Amino acid sequence: MKIIKFIGIFIFIPNYMFASHDFLIGSGPTSQGYAGAGSADSNEPFLIFYNPSRITTTPKNRIGCGLSMGHKDFKINNNSYEKGNYFLLEGGLIIPFDGKLQGLYLGLALTFPQPSIMYMYSQDPNYPQFINYRNLLRYSIKPALAYKMSNRLSLGIALDIFGNSYGRSRVSIDLANQKTTQSDFIMDQKFTYTPIIGISYDFPYTLSTALSYRFKNSLNLKIDTNFDMQLLNMNVIQDGQSFFVPSEITLGVVSKPHENIKFLLDLGYIFFSEMPPQYVIIEIEPNVLFPSVKNTEQKKISAKDVIRIKLGWGFYLYEKRVELRIGYQYLPTPIPDQIYNTNLLDSDRHTFAIGSGLHLDDPTGLLPNGFDLNIYFQYHYLLKRSFNKVNPLDPYGDYSISGNFMEGGLGISFSL
Repeated sequence: MKIIKFIGIFIFIPNYMFASHDFLIGSGPTSQGYAGAGSADSNEPFLIFYNPSRITTTPKNRIGCGLSMGHKDFKINNNSYEKGNYFLLEGGLIIPFDGKLQGLYLGLALTFPQPSIMYMYSQDPNYPQFINYRNLLRYSIKPALAYKMSNRLSLGIALDIFGNSYGRSRVSIDLANQKTTQSDFIMDQKFTYTPIIGISYDFPYTLSTALSYRFKNSLNLKIDTNFDMQLLNMNVIQDGQSFFVPSEITLGVVSKPHENIKFLLDLGYIFFSEMPPQYVIIEIEPNVLFPSVKNTEQKKISAKDVIRIKLGWGFYLYEKRVELRIGYQYLPTPIPDQIYNTNLLDSDRHTFAIGSGLHLDDPTGLLPNGFDLNIYFQYHYLLKRSFNKVNPLDPYGDYSISGNFMEGGLGISFSL
């Protein structure tokens, strides 16, 4: 009988697999319609994640919220390996100050639950295999302050505060029937944060530029899981980098060559080379099935820095009451070919997006400035990638990966 399949699962970078939801999470339904472009755009609190200085572009209190839903299908050798649905809620606000504090802006954005941006699968054929449990609830809070230095120049700073559930677990498994008979979890919370700084400048009429830097964010977790499998007792400790977002510098440009047309461009340099080694500790007590085993081998990733490109186009209709949005993004994989004993599943990603915004008057009169409804749809296509092992006797052998993700969402925002 084949012993229960073991995959040491590490979840480590801001319900998506491996190379991200391209860090779009937290950007809001407007930016999603541009495939994430818009770090130099304006008027929405969700842009805090890209460039907090842009919250100075709204003259009034601004509130927004949104809902996103998606479906993922990741394949190994053309067979679905991980498939399922996910959702997240977003909300945010911008408050401009008056009087002696005029020019100062407070912003806040919230994402819940915060899906993992990357999974890493590290497989070691020398030990029995089982499924480790995943981290549970995640959320992100982003407070920001920005100051309008002049009519055109703004500065901003924000914190991306990340919360994650972690703890200890005990799992009892019936080997004969290959099923879990008992699972107990003791969960707790841990937090980490990273700064985001930005500067922006609005040229007369037609051009806005923005430059931002997001520092790397990491969270060290120790998750101690004990597996009781009748004659076999095994302890697995996920100890090391459980959550990791690399630092990134982004240049954003928004051009408006015509009053009813705008173009958006974001160029981001992502420092994936900062990605730390990952490791898992496996301890097996001696028994009739296995000798005593302990593994603390670190898995070096050797990821490379990459340049991400985002493009967006917006078209206004009906006296700017309707906006049509189109977007495209290219994110190359930072993960090298997996030709040795690691299996990090990642490939280049192309993201295509469409969206629309509709400005409506409030018939009740409670919102004198009206409100905006925004919807979007995205398709993420992960290129097929093949891995050919150097060692022809590699237990897992050669394989290929591919995948696609579909996501849609809607939101409402308004000024007071």
